[in-house]
Amino acid sequence: MPESSSQLTNKITYVKGKRQVESDLVIAEHPLQIRICYYQKTSSKEPLSEQLHSSVFSITMRTPGHDEQLILGLLLSEGIISNFKDIENIAIEDINVENSENTWEVKLTKGIILNSTTLERYQMTYSSCGLCGTTSLKSLELKSPPKSPTAKAWLNAKNIGHWPAKMKEQQTLFQQTGGAHAAALFDQLGALLDIKEDIGRHNAVDKLLGELVKTDKLKQTDKQLAIVVSSRVSFEIVQKTVMAGIGVLIAVGAVSNLAILAAKRFDLTLIGFTSADSFNLYNGEWRMMPFSEGL
Repeated sequence: MPESSSQLTNKITYVKGKRQVESDLVIAEHPLQIRICYYQKTSSKEPLSEQLHSSVFSITMRTPGHDEQLILGLLLSEGIISNFKDIENIAIEDINVENSENTWEVKLTKGIILNSTTLERYQMTYSSCGLCGTTSLKSLELKSPPKSPTAKAWLNAKNIGHWPAKMKEQQTLFQQTGGAHAAALFDQLGALLDIKEDIGRHNAVDKLLGELVKTDKLKQTDKQLAIVVSSRVSFEIVQKTVMAGIGVLIAVGAVSNLAILAAKRFDLTLIGFTSADSFNLYNGEWRMMPFSEGL
């Protein structure tokens, strides 16, 4: 039986000294294991091995639902795939095992070469607290992100502040539980194209980008798109946006100093503390319409 994104539980509330027992709907959190099957070269001069290698890529906590998209988005942001054709198969690892929906296996297309050092670098980056900002930026450069979209003067300053409210109206899991982050995709006119929710803010972004990978919409010609997140923005959120080739990232909360450095390095328009009345622009003003041209 598939796991639900929310679960019913009991709670005791105290209001003005009065105690009351009630039921409550809380957001679900379960581990997701991702195993990658891949071919590799032992050296640049050696031919591709015919032997299929297998390794656990990640174990992450997430809210069940849109697991395939989460995996695709994560692999995209780590530079392992660039489109859905890079994957031969993606599925639950063993459907006959209890809680099997928590273990997935991804088989890369034979032409996609994954070195063991790639896996080691990913695991080191996400398990270590000692990496500096310069190392993080260099690591992102090594993933060969796509060039930032070049369209200028298309973001309307008068409209941006309303986008988080549009997103919140569609945050059904948050409305039920109060415990979900959201990531939404908007076009230049402010139309909400898609939204994903998860207990983890990084997972919500991965699910959103994974949907673009699965539906092969990453190669849109205009690229006049923006990601809006319900949370703060760290370096990892910027990395995911950059690797998807999307030029605008808008946050309801704060942005970190490393997020700003990465935005400047990769020509990302980065906006934080967004509300109906104001927002802070940290980089990429060239994508903003001159104020007199706002609608």
